[in-house]
Parts: sequence; C-alpha cells; structure tokens
Amino acid sequence: MSRKRVWDDAAKLTRPGSVVRCVDVGETVVVAIEPFTPPANDAFVPGELAALAFVVPVAYPDAQPDPTGFFVRPATLKLADGKTKPVSTSDADLPGIGGGWLKFSWAPKGAQWDPATDTLDTHVANIEGRFLRRN
Repeated sequence: MSRKRVWDDAAKLTRPGSVVRCVDVGETVVVAIEPFTPPANDAFVPGELAALAFVVPVAYPDAQPDPTGFFVRPATLKLADGKTKPVSTSDADLPGIGGGWLKFSWAPKGAQWDPATDTLDTHVANIEGRFLRRN
C-alpha cells in the first residue's frame, strides 16, 4: 500500500484534546497521539500520558503495525500501586522521534491481523485493551 494510507488512517485516530503526528522513518511511519488518556487511567500514574506512539510499516494494511510493542511518554509511567510497569523498557528510543519513551512489550490479543478488516483504529483498540488488563 502506501505511506498516504498510513497518514490518512492515522488522522482518524484523534481524540478530543489530542493531535496525531506522523513521522516517516525509512519503510515505516511512526504514529503518535499527543496527549493520550488510556482507559482505566486510575490504574496508572500519571493517568494522562503525554503521548502514545507505535510503528507502522508502509506496507500497511497488508502488514500490521509493529506487534512487538508500543511506546508511551512519560517513561516513568507506573501502576498506581507504585510498581514499575512490567514487561517494558524504560528510556527506549523511538526511531525518528528520539529517546525518553517507555516501550511496552506485548503481543496483541485476539485474532490474527486481517488486512481486509483491521485498521489503525483496531490496533489502538488492542492497545487500550492492554491498559484495561493493567499489565
């Protein structure tokens, strides 16, 4: 497909009070939603994130967004009980944007990526589901 498809679908991810930013990096596009309030935000400190970002190959939708993880700022995000977020890397570098991110390592739950039906919106819904699971 094309970068334009990634940019067009990313533009649909805006939430009230947020902006979506895209940065072309080689054969990928980094998509960032700034700021981002995850569901179950009472489970995390801080409850509102400066940004949520993820990497999308330009072959999207035939190729799914990076299934190995997503990034959040601040990198100091913790569970409300004071524990550091498990299965994550602090001060991770996000290509084209720089360091200071917390990278959540994860595998999306549910069905395999289907380019006929899945979009960046369903990818973000999977990320939101991760926050709801609080792990």
